[in-house]
Parts: sequence; C-alpha cells; structure tokens
Amino acid sequence: MLARRFPLSIALLGLALAAGEARADVPAQAVARLLGSRLGRHSLADPRGRIPVMVPLPAGADARAFGLLPVAPGFGTIRLAPGDVGAFSAAHPELRLLTGPPRRPLLDRSKGWIRVEPYRKATGADGEGVVVGVVDTGLDVTHPDFRDKDGKTRIRWMLQAGSPKGLHAALEHTYGCDDPDQSACAIFSDADIDAMLAQGKPGILRDIAGHGTHVASIAAGNGGPMVSERPRYVGVAPAATLIIAAPARPGEGFDDPDILKAVQFIFDRAEELNMPAVVNLSVGSDFGPHDGTSPLEAGLAAMVGSAHPGRAIVVAAGNSGATYEIDGEGPLGIHTEAHVSAHAETRVPIRTPRAERGEGYVWITFRPGDEVSVGLDGPGGEAWIGLIEPGDDAGYTGDDGETTGAVINRLANGKSPITAATNSAVVAFSGAWKAGEFAIRLRGRGDAQLWVTGLGDVSPSHDLGLLFPRAIKQGTINVPASHPGLLAVGCTINRVRWQPQGSSTSVRLTSLDGVDIEEDSACYFSAAGPTPFGVAKPEISAPGGLVAAAMASGVDPRDDPGGLFDTPGCPGDEPCFVVDDHHAIASGSSMAAPQVAGAIALLFQVNPNLTQAEVTEALQAGARYPRGAVPIEAQLGPGVLDLEGARLALEAVETGGNEPALDKSWYVLSSTYARPDPSWPVWGTIELRRPDGAPVRGVDGKLTVAVRGGVMHTPLREVRRGLWQFAVAAPRGSGGATLAVDVLYDGASLGARELPVGSDVWMANGELEATSGACTWAAARPDGSPPSSRAVWGLASLLVAASAARRRRRG
Repeated sequence: MLARRFPLSIALLGLALAAGEARADVPAQAVARLLGSRLGRHSLADPRGRIPVMVPLPAGADARAFGLLPVAPGFGTIRLAPGDVGAFSAAHPELRLLTGPPRRPLLDRSKGWIRVEPYRKATGADGEGVVVGVVDTGLDVTHPDFRDKDGKTRIRWMLQAGSPKGLHAALEHTYGCDDPDQSACAIFSDADIDAMLAQGKPGILRDIAGHGTHVASIAAGNGGPMVSERPRYVGVAPAATLIIAAPARPGEGFDDPDILKAVQFIFDRAEELNMPAVVNLSVGSDFGPHDGTSPLEAGLAAMVGSAHPGRAIVVAAGNSGATYEIDGEGPLGIHTEAHVSAHAETRVPIRTPRAERGEGYVWITFRPGDEVSVGLDGPGGEAWIGLIEPGDDAGYTGDDGETTGAVINRLANGKSPITAATNSAVVAFSGAWKAGEFAIRLRGRGDAQLWVTGLGDVSPSHDLGLLFPRAIKQGTINVPASHPGLLAVGCTINRVRWQPQGSSTSVRLTSLDGVDIEEDSACYFSAAGPTPFGVAKPEISAPGGLVAAAMASGVDPRDDPGGLFDTPGCPGDEPCFVVDDHHAIASGSSMAAPQVAGAIALLFQVNPNLTQAEVTEALQAGARYPRGAVPIEAQLGPGVLDLEGARLALEAVETGGNEPALDKSWYVLSSTYARPDPSWPVWGTIELRRPDGAPVRGVDGKLTVAVRGGVMHTPLREVRRGLWQFAVAAPRGSGGATLAVDVLYDGASLGARELPVGSDVWMANGELEATSGACTWAAARPDGSPPSSRAVWGLASLLVAASAARRRRRG
C-alpha cells in the first residue's frame, strides 16, 4: 500500500506546491548551536552557508544602526554564518535573533461562483487604479495575460531574487539587494520589462515553478487580449496594476525576512503611485505558534490595519487539512493535540519515512500558565533528548556527526519568541534515520497543540512526510494565515468537469476515495481553524479546487513533463489539465486566496479608504453558503466569497424588505467541541439573508442565542449588515458534558447544535484510553472527516474520463 502513495505531491493537482513555505522563528543562536552538524552545511543555511535571521527591534530603534535591513515596522534582518550568530548576539545583547525552516508556495467558472459580473454591472469596477501585489515564485512576463492588446506589460514593478542589475540602484540599495548580509535581488520597472520583451530576452523574469503565474492571473489576469479577441480565462480584477515580488530563488522556499521585504516593497511602490493596494500571499507553512505572535505575522499585520486605509493582505489558509488513513492507521496528519496530566507522561508519536537528509520541525503551543517539560525520542525508541523543563534547551548529535536534534522549551530570556507570553516549545531534528517513529514526550500539566513540518527527504512530496498518527483537521490553519488581523482564505471546489485541449470529450472528477465530489463543496484538504486560543479561521472561502488560469511557458507538461500541471490520473496518462495553449488547471488554497485579493481590488476601486478590517467584514457579511458538502465548518469560515453580496453589505441605504428568510440564513461555529474552560471560546458567526439572498440590516432584538451547559463568553453583536457574532464557552469541571447552542430569530430556530466538552478532542469524544499510566489515543475520526481510507491518493488519481468509460462500454 505504501508503494502506491508516491503520487501525492503531484496527485493533489499542485497542492504540495500550493502550500507555500517561508522561514518561521526560533532563537537563532540556540538553533545554530544545537543543530550544527560537524559535517556539511547547517540545515537552516542558504546556499551561501548563511542563516536568515529576523530581529524584533526595541521600541524606537533604527534597524540600520545595528547593521540590519528594515523589512517591516519593528523588524530588521541579516544573514549570518552559523559561527557568527553567537558573536552578533553577544555584541547586541538587547536584541532577539530568530530563525526557522523555509515556507513554501501553497476563472471562467469561478467568476460565477463569486458573482463578479453582477458587481461589475452595478459598479463598473474592473480593478483600474488599484495595485494587486503578488508575493510568490515569480511571473512569466511573456504570458499574454499580463500584457495589453498591444503586447505591453501590465507589470508596473517587479522585485526578483538574483544579482542586482543596477537599473534602479537606489531602490535596490534601499531593499538590501546589494548588501552581502542580505538576500540578493534585482528591481525592474515596466519600461525595463517592455525593453526586454521587445528584445525577446526576458532574462531572469521567468517562473519555472508556474505557481506565481497561475496565482497572479486568478487575481488580475486579463485573459490575453493580445492573442484572443474574446478572452475566456479572465481574472477577478483584469485592469489592476500589477506589482510582483519573487524574493526566493527557485526551489529554496521563502524566508520570513524576504516575505516582509517583498510586501513592504509592494506597499511602498503603491504609495508612490498613490493607489490602494492588496497583497496576495499564497505561501505559508505549518511551523509556528499559530496564534498570530510570530514575527512574520506581527510584521505583516503592522503594515495594514486602521492606520493604513487602502491596504489589505490576503493569505492562503493552507492545504494541511487533509488527514489520511493507511493500512488501518490514522487519521494521519500534520496537527494533533494532547492534554498533559500531572499524573502521567504523554507520548506523541510522529510517523517518519526513511531519510538520508531529512529535517523535521515541531512547534508546540501551550496555554498561559501551563508547565510542561518536553523531550525527544528518535526512531527505534532511542532517547535523544531527555525531558527539558520550561526555560531550558538541549541538543543531540549522533555518532555520524550529521544527525542532530534540539529541544528549546519556553526560553523566557529575551532571546526568543518562545516566552512566558507565548508559552511554546520547539523540537527539531536533522540528518539520516530509518523509517519508523519519532516521539515527543510531555510531562507536567497543560494542553499541548502540536504541528509538524518535514523538509528534505521527509517533506510531504516524499512518502507523505512526517505525520502524527492521531491527527485532527481543526487547528491546521497555516502561518501566517493564523494572525487575527490578516484575512485567511479557505478553499471550495470550483468545478468537477472540464475540456482538455485537443480532446473531443470532457474529463470529470466523480469521487474521492468513494466519496462523491460536488461542485461548490469545501475542499477536503483546506486548512481549518480555530487558532490555539479559539480565534475563528478562515475568514472566508473561495473557489480553489480545479481552477483554470495562466500557465507559465516553462511548465507546459506537453513539452516539459513534471511540475504543477503534470499530474497522475489523467485518461491514457496524457496531460489533461491543459485547457489551451496558455492556461491550465491547478488546485489549492493558493488558488482561492487570489480570488479574494482580486475581489478586494474591486472594493478598493469603489472605496479606496476601506481598511483591512472593513473589507474583511464586508466580505463576510456578503458571503453565501455553498451548495455542496461542508463536513467541517472550521474549514469553511462564515461562507464563500460573493462580491455582489459584499456590495450590498456595504450599502448605506436599505432597499427592499428587512425580514430574514430562515431557509436562506445560517450560522457556523468555529469548533466541533468545547474545552472545560470559560476563557476558551467557541465563536459563532450568524448570516441573516432576505428571501432574495441580500443581507439583512438590524433586527430589533429578535435575534437571540440560547446556551445550555455553558456560558456566553462574548455577547451577540451586529458586526455589519447581515453579519452577527457571539462566543460561548464551557465552565470548568464540565468535561464529559455537552454544551448546547441554539440561534433563534423571533423564536424560530436556525438549528440547534450540541458540542461535546473535553480537555482535548479525544476526551471530548470519549475516545481516551488509559494504558499503564500513560495516555494513548483511540483510532477514530473526531473531526468529522469521512471514514474513507487512502485519501492520500489525491484528487487526480480518481479522475474518470467520460470518453474512456464509453470506450470500455463499446469494447
């Protein structure tokens, strides 16, 4: 069975590529010391042998005074050789030095789902006068979707990883492109790009991965009027001004400082142009606290908010919501949780394939006040690192000098984001090992949320990578999408049928491992909320499953096998995801996020003074409930993007009636269970709609929430026309009980819900087994995922061609 799992990285129609990765944050000096092997390059070093270091700055401090490059308000960066990290830290004891593993990159039909045309008809908006910024793998500047009908580029500015070219030397110096202690980059203007196009020499302005090109065209592609009089695959904001940043070299992943520098570059150039701007980030990873406290998230959030009207950041929720069952084992996934009792040690296993050069990173977030020691066992049960108390760290080096491990547990010494406030621990290991099982050991008292990230031989593209054997979908929202002030986007299925180029018959996706697939359903792989402390995520969902958009010239599977659009499962093993010479189909939350980025561009065109919070509220207030299946609301958020609904939600004048239709209204809860802790909320979002689907304004006290077996954590409030929110919680000592919630309008119920109460999902569902004084978990699917097996085979491997079926019948 395991041998059949090799197609995963591509069988998910690009999901592995669509998940995006950057570098998260642990104390750089500890990592440089504890993970430094005696041989070869440090596991976190770039090709030059340097570790990217993020530095939160003291209040009022100037980054350049410390030899740092400013990349966001309150943050600077530098790249240091592993041996120089300690010296730099000693020279600047007032600074915290942080680093971590890299993060990776995560319309025709979708325009109907998100109701673009009614919005355009009402407003005339097409994105003109608004910047759409994309931070991704790059962009194929030769692609017709990013050129006007005369062949001129639509890209106003572009920042590209690589040696500076000196075309804009002052700008390149400002962003550290020419600084040997920073990542090299080159900056190009529209005039530079047009000159390169005229010469037929685009140079480094390519996208060999194809991810950034596909993403950018969903947000703002024009369909290619230079090659087609009637463009079909047109993005949401086709007249927007494009600013592109590709801050990572191909295949290297995205470092957090480079992401911040890229976003700052886009906003700076938009300000110079006097235009509002929305930035799309279809990148992220599973490493980090997932509560918005990482420096990457804090830096991004500092660039938007009430002080920055006309700015917004959209982040893909991630594709980590998939859980797998293999040979009766599972659900397997990247996230789990455990209640740590004072009476026993808790062991959390991590399933691993064989590795010659693998890297594993586990982030553990505890509640404030929890006291938990953390240890690491290697494959075969060998105790690599004993239990490390909070405030301490320890390392391990194997006999080969290459295999290393580290545990860094709540170092509250000013040198790490793992403070008493965040109360987190990091476990890392690197090197070679046999297939088997690592294990995190926990002792003390508290509640642990754990996420695992694998790179190298244990990345998700190799035998599924590192996985927890008792995984849950809830809480899988990626970093940086987990910040409360950033807009995270989940994924829905855009289509199940399409016409491949050159084929006389269509291809149809019929089922996923025996479960019927419906259009406009939640994507089974979409990462889910809430965050560790209950913040509801994602903020909205959008079509991301099987979206047709621009195909970069270097990733056409008919010419260059492999890559984003060359996926197993097509009839006759022929590429079936190419729909014309310039467009192809891919899937992931990476494809959902730019739908929302383009939508915000249209909102900004009508009102350039909207803030990040206001566009988020408008999109939520105007959302619609999908027609297909939604097994877990924590993957969906309040609903699916509906631009016309958002326009109505922003209208100041009431038109039509104001009585909601209960069959058109709904509410969602952020979690499938409650903790026995009144400070740990479950959020509810209510959407009231008129019979015609329009959002309802104010209801004169007729809307109420009934709670039994719990308390109201946050009272019901109207956020915006059509949108209300509240939060409930379970009292202490209520484990094993039930928290009942009912939303009523004028006494009529929108549907009562019952949430089990427990210290973790396993206790809430009554599936904890006690064995020899230690905790183990029952094999179950408490997150509501379907009881199917081998979902790992992915979407594409279950494609069915109508033509092939007919041929079989005729034969």
